[in-house]
Amino acid sequence: MKWALLASLIAASLLRPPAPPVRTAGGVLRGRLSHNGRFYEYLGIPYGTVDERNRFQAPLPPPTWQGVLDAVDENTWCPQRALLGTIGRPDCLKLNVYSPVHKTTDLLPVMVYIHGGCFFGGTGSPFLYGGDYFAENGVVFVGINYRLGVEGFLCLGTKEAPGNAGLKDQIAALRWIRDNIRAFGGNPDDVTLFGESAGAVSTSFMILSPAAKGLFHKAILQSGSSLAPWALQHDPIQTASNLVKNLGYDTKDPSEIYNILSNRTAEELILALKENEKRYCVADTSIFVPCIENDIKGVEPVVTEYPADIIKSGNYTKVPMIIGYTDSEGLYFVSADYGNSLKNGTSVIDPASAMQRDLDFPNQIERNWTAERIKRHYFSSNEDEMIMNMINLYSDLHFKFPLILESELYARTSHQPIYYYLFRYNGLINMPKFISGFGLNYGASHADDLFYLFKPHGFPLPQSFLEEDMIGRMVTLWTNFAKYGDPTPARARMALRWRPSRERSPRALVLDRRLRTAPLWEPPAVALWNDTYARYRRRDYGFKTKRSRSFLTDRLGLEELSAR
Repeated sequence: MKWALLASLIAASLLRPPAPPVRTAGGVLRGRLSHNGRFYEYLGIPYGTVDERNRFQAPLPPPTWQGVLDAVDENTWCPQRALLGTIGRPDCLKLNVYSPVHKTTDLLPVMVYIHGGCFFGGTGSPFLYGGDYFAENGVVFVGINYRLGVEGFLCLGTKEAPGNAGLKDQIAALRWIRDNIRAFGGNPDDVTLFGESAGAVSTSFMILSPAAKGLFHKAILQSGSSLAPWALQHDPIQTASNLVKNLGYDTKDPSEIYNILSNRTAEELILALKENEKRYCVADTSIFVPCIENDIKGVEPVVTEYPADIIKSGNYTKVPMIIGYTDSEGLYFVSADYGNSLKNGTSVIDPASAMQRDLDFPNQIERNWTAERIKRHYFSSNEDEMIMNMINLYSDLHFKFPLILESELYARTSHQPIYYYLFRYNGLINMPKFISGFGLNYGASHADDLFYLFKPHGFPLPQSFLEEDMIGRMVTLWTNFAKYGDPTPARARMALRWRPSRERSPRALVLDRRLRTAPLWEPPAVALWNDTYARYRRRDYGFKTKRSRSFLTDRLGLEELSAR
């Protein structure tokens, strides 16, 4: 009898009641009720098409169908590397909608999440990013997939491969949401776009792109900026040439490169890229990420100018924002590149390696001088163990400083409120930190905040029930922002009021066991990178070789920090 009861319970959990049918532009689809009965899941909805006609181009319209489509596919992945080879399929442009069961007569705010993964990995599926908590807090949640790696970001400056196909996927998803989300109870005129890491970079590009104008109305940038060294291909032809060289060819001709790559499968291209890596993710120099596009007749571009120039011009979508990062962003990436130990005096400590491809030095003397400045700032102590110094370097260079610059530019060119945060919580579901082997370190690694916002369906986290207070706090702040444009509206009666900041040195909400406020940045580190980039930031990006010098010489209103 016990076994029969257990079997019936398992069967009941698998055979959940269907959700009400929903009519979209493509046809009628039907999802299912969530396990707890509080929201409906519509999973694997196609929003665009990819085939041989547009492999490296913008997506084609989504398919249409007759009858009722069962939208219950939880595991859509775009082609990417996996533990034992590759995973995913090229026609992966699917999205997932979570809609509360108990709706008011009014349409609900919508939150659209763009996943991270350095533009070569990740998924928007519930396997990692179950939107349960958001739907349970009265918003319609949408998670999207987009093409990754070569498939999404081959940038040859030609009609066949203009660049940024992955970003164009995201725009197609936002347009689908605008045209269809009413059927799920969502308000197309109240959309909050948010993302983490590469998803935050993508959100930044959506803010800057005319193609995405009017498709969202608030934004959240978590640990990622379009000004980061790893957020742009600075020489996309060279990046593509490096790839075809791994396949046995030596050419920089865009037509030849296209012919070579278009005749290879997605799996072949992914495996060829694997051989080209020297560092993981943010410190790698040969990954396919967004680019500044060429002007091509008949092709709608996403990125046409360097991001800072666009923001400084004021020609971007001005919306209320939340911007922030974790206190120890670099833990995850330093672990991948160096392990958990780094001894002083070893050759592996090379400050010159921190000088990324978005820096351009006129001579070796200035390059060496800059490397020495970096060494003095991060590695001047006599401690035997230097791993935390490297973590601070990664954190500042790849995440904190770029976001500080971007937020400063927004503050100077928009009157919309900006809410700043610093996630410092050290809890039981800081999974990236535990995976990196730094579980005993205080603070939060890159992506540690995600497990306090999402409920992954792909693996159990039984300890989550011990973190219900922090999960509730994070989700409430994020959904309040989506609902009211204010994370702590007066009606919420929260312990601390999180206010927007427009100061030159803004105060941030510290997300920890106890909420408090503190300065967002540390002036010495900001001064170092502010001065370095003001002097040496590259002027040539992709196909745009003549950049204005204003950004190179302008210290973005942070002059006082450089003087300290």
